[in-house]
Amino acid sequence: MTAKPQECGLISRQAIARATGLDGLLATGSRPGERFDRCIARKLHSDDIGAELSITFDDQSSLSLDELEGTKQHDRGVNLPADLGPGFTAQIEGKNGPSTYAYAWTPDTRRRLSIWITPGAPGRDHRADAIEFVRQLKPILLSTSK
Repeated sequence: MTAKPQECGLISRQAIARATGLDGLLATGSRPGERFDRCIARKLHSDDIGAELSITFDDQSSLSLDELEGTKQHDRGVNLPADLGPGFTAQIEGKNGPSTYAYAWTPDTRRRLSIWITPGAPGRDHRADAIEFVRQLKPILLSTSK
């Protein structure tokens, strides 16, 4: 993710391709210079509705701490590493195959970062990929100074 941002103003095309396994991808969402709220990556020239990678930022999260903790318990989530602060990762089986996701939020739960990888590149640790996206984006989007 350290390469110059090329997609949605924040995320390198290489990082998306590595996590999703897609060489040909279409990323849509926020534009460079705009406030970031989402980035959705799909297979290029695909009619599938589902995204391979979805990154969303909610500046006014609608989920309370109790709801986030309930989701974590339901999906058997695992806390993010301690240096990343409040949040968790989980893996669930969906109608389009396995999904791995990470939620990270500010201590007051006002702002939330969500990352979904479905299904992800074969042979990769999708939890590690989701955590790395959080590691790179959290200082930009969830800074307590905002």
